[in-house]
Amino acid sequence: MIMLAQGAHWRAELRKDGAAVALSLHKEVEPEDVRDLRIEVPLDDWQRVLRVVRGDRKLLGGILLDFARNKDRLGAALASDRLFLGLERAVVDATLTLVEREVLTLAPEPQKS
Repeated sequence: MIMLAQGAHWRAELRKDGAAVALSLHKEVEPEDVRDLRIEVPLDDWQRVLRVVRGDRKLLGGILLDFARNKDRLGAALASDRLFLGLERAVVDATLTLVEREVLTLAPEPQKS
């Protein structure tokens, strides 16, 4: 794994094969019912996550639910303002690192007609 971003609560790592970004909570995070939460977002879907990360919490949760290993813990993590804000920061920081390393190219959103 290649470290992309690390904050007080979350870390984002690029898998060695470069196919996905793993978002995980640190083991000592409180509350205990969210520990060991791991979300592996395929790089092809990363831009979907990035588009909604600063928007609707429920929409972000719905997208991340597809990729979470511990689906029952995701709701509790997103319900915590502290953990949610940390997740936002980890996604943005990881995106900057991916773009800087030329692993990810961002495309503009398709325009609605």
